[in-house]
Amino acid sequence: MQTLNGDNGFIRSLVLLDLINTLKGEDRYTAHPNDILLLIWTDNSQEGDTSSPRRQEDSNMTSHTMVSDAEVVRRAQEEGRVNVVFSGTVTQEGCCCFVSELLKCILYQRQQLPMTYDQLVYSQKKQQASMQDKSIVSRRPVQSPDMDWWKCQQTLQDIEEVLRQLEVIFCLSRVPRMLVLMGGSLVLPKELYEINMENLVLAGGDESLRVSSCLRQLFRTLFVADLLSDNGPVCIMPTTVLVLAHRYCNVGWFRPKLQFKVPPHVMKQIINLSTDPSASKEPRAECSDWQDYVWFQAPITIKGFKN
Repeated sequence: MQTLNGDNGFIRSLVLLDLINTLKGEDRYTAHPNDILLLIWTDNSQEGDTSSPRRQEDSNMTSHTMVSDAEVVRRAQEEGRVNVVFSGTVTQEGCCCFVSELLKCILYQRQQLPMTYDQLVYSQKKQQASMQDKSIVSRRPVQSPDMDWWKCQQTLQDIEEVLRQLEVIFCLSRVPRMLVLMGGSLVLPKELYEINMENLVLAGGDESLRVSSCLRQLFRTLFVADLLSDNGPVCIMPTTVLVLAHRYCNVGWFRPKLQFKVPPHVMKQIINLSTDPSASKEPRAECSDWQDYVWFQAPITIKGFKN
């Protein structure tokens, strides 16, 4: 499964973050949450070989599908919606990558994590390695980690399990929609984010756009729209993930919620991913195709934390 940044890309992002901190004169990263989107987009735009024909095609993929930035901002502010239109087909694996990276992005931007998921994983591994080195040198047990370390570890394990199980269900079924519910209950959450992929056209890898190119377009649009940020502090809330999948997909981990309906009286923030109809000859899914699809709920909630 592809990720938004490889090890080298993540290290470059850390360098950029350190530069921001130096310029701000701060000890840790406290910049606006949207800064990380710009860093990711800028960092990824420098990856890969731009000389190949497919790379050139991907680099121009938004030339006739991207609406003006002003329109992106207007829709986000007035409709709570961001539309991202790809100029070609995508893969099922790519769709899984989109929702996985968006889930991590939402958790960070909604202040449920003090750093991005990838930064936290890197920090935890580094701290764990340091503790092991001290134990070997001193030949005595090192003082056990503090409560924040354990909270972080548990949160990362929960996120990792959800991401892993998303890969499984994407292998078993088409997933046209995913919901991220924060706080409250399933019936009345405090915040609700929908990732809608009903209008994406799927095809094989050789015929589809690069996942990395699609992610650059996606996160650039989110950066412009500023859909997920909040000027004020956000309280820590439990996060629940639901996916729409075929009722007979035989998934074992997600629990079917046959009676669940998307709360009608909650303000939704929608990230709508689609394929430009004029750019693909592949057939598009019809509304009738989703009649045998039901909601499946992740059996664990992701509990955020603050340092």
